[in-house]
Amino acid sequence: MDEVRHHLSPRDRVELLCWLTCGNLGAYYLNESWPSADFHVQAAHKWLDRHKRQAEWLTVARLSAIAQDIARQHAGFVDAVWARDAVEEILDTDDLDYQATLVREVLGDCRLALEEKRQAD
Repeated sequence: MDEVRHHLSPRDRVELLCWLTCGNLGAYYLNESWPSADFHVQAAHKWLDRHKRQAEWLTVARLSAIAQDIARQHAGFVDAVWARDAVEEILDTDDLDYQATLVREVLGDCRLALEEKRQAD
């Protein structure tokens, strides 16, 4: 029997954006360079599969671009000891701890970015 996949809700969009942003920070932390488009596609599909959601490729591309912008704003966190521990924790799990300081910071920026985008449209 096929699993039913739902379209992204507004909350899903925020959480996927946060996942992609934290993934960008993790990749930057490990490689000292920003990840490629392939990374974004794989990270998005991992999240979508785990949450039984579906999204058009254009939605994933737009969220990936926003995630990269937000991650660049937070790149300085990677140098902070507390943030490095948080990034390492993110890399070691399949989901985000929404109580973690770094994730809360990023999540707030993700909400704001999507609200601003909605108002601009």
